[in-house]
Amino acid sequence: MKWIFVALLVCSSLFSDIIAIASDGNNLNSNISSQASRCNYYIFIDKNGNIIEILQNFNKDIKGRASSKLIDMLNNKQISHFIASNFGDKLIMSLNSNNIKYTTYKGTVNSFIKQKIKK
Repeated sequence: MKWIFVALLVCSSLFSDIIAIASDGNNLNSNISSQASRCNYYIFIDKNGNIIEILQNFNKDIKGRASSKLIDMLNNKQISHFIASNFGDKLIMSLNSNNIKYTTYKGTVNSFIKQKIKK
């Protein structure tokens, strides 16, 4: 019985296509932030471009470890892909080691969804 639970857990994580977008504001017309770990908000969308959640980044002003706090949050929310307009080397290494895909995109959240999600 225990192996069934483990199999379901593994399968559900394989199909969780939740995308996190670093955003300067809390709506779809906001620009995608160049500060991935220190942006103002994170906008979470599903694979069809529907908003799941908009979360204020409470770690944007901490002195250190903003990238590791971001990685913890992305893992906890089972994010498969992360979008920002700029990534630091340390964050890229952390994303890669946690098997989180990332894409650089400059523009608004809405333009990203229209161009990359709802083609």
